[in-house]
Amino acid sequence: VRLQMLKNQINPHFLFNTLNMIAGTAQIEDADTTEKMITALGRLFRYNLKSSDSVMPLERELKVVQDYMYLQKMRFGQRLTFTCDCHPDTLELLVPSFALQPLVENAIYHGMEFMDGDGEITLKVWKEEEDLYFSVRDNGLGMTAEQVESLFSDSIHVTSKKGSGIGVKNVNERIKLYFGEEYGLMIHSEPDEGTEITIHLPAVPYSRILTEGGGL
Repeated sequence: VRLQMLKNQINPHFLFNTLNMIAGTAQIEDADTTEKMITALGRLFRYNLKSSDSVMPLERELKVVQDYMYLQKMRFGQRLTFTCDCHPDTLELLVPSFALQPLVENAIYHGMEFMDGDGEITLKVWKEEEDLYFSVRDNGLGMTAEQVESLFSDSIHVTSKKGSGIGVKNVNERIKLYFGEEYGLMIHSEPDEGTEITIHLPAVPYSRILTEGGGL
């Protein structure tokens, strides 16, 4: 098992190093946009390779989302608008690593990839007493109750295989594993009305983990 784990690390590290080389070449050639895109993708890979911890401060997760959305906006252009409304006092609170990016990814692949009009995705983060909430909302095609249920039954994307492979079920199960069964996510969606995914977590500050020197 250890040998297989080491083998699985080879390709990601090779790809990350190759991206750095290509970014350097783009800089030499004054290809500024290409350099920025490759650098953003490289940061995503770096975070993936180094995020062995089960939870991360929200601020780091938001940077991952911002890099991901930069790449998607380069793909969709003016067709895609992304808004992030995050209260400053939530930035040091803990979230499972790679919990937000898959939900934003889901909004694109399930919500707007096949839309004719412009897509709007809004990420909102707020705190209520001892609870932390996230809302990822899109104005996309929406889903039926059966499609919503399928997101919880499969760990990969249902209508598209182009994504990261980290699905809603994966995020929901990790939240419950780290924080307890009373936490998790909910999906509200209607066909042609868009989708909203809400995450409920305890408001655990990163400083508490550093002070106590332990896990959750």
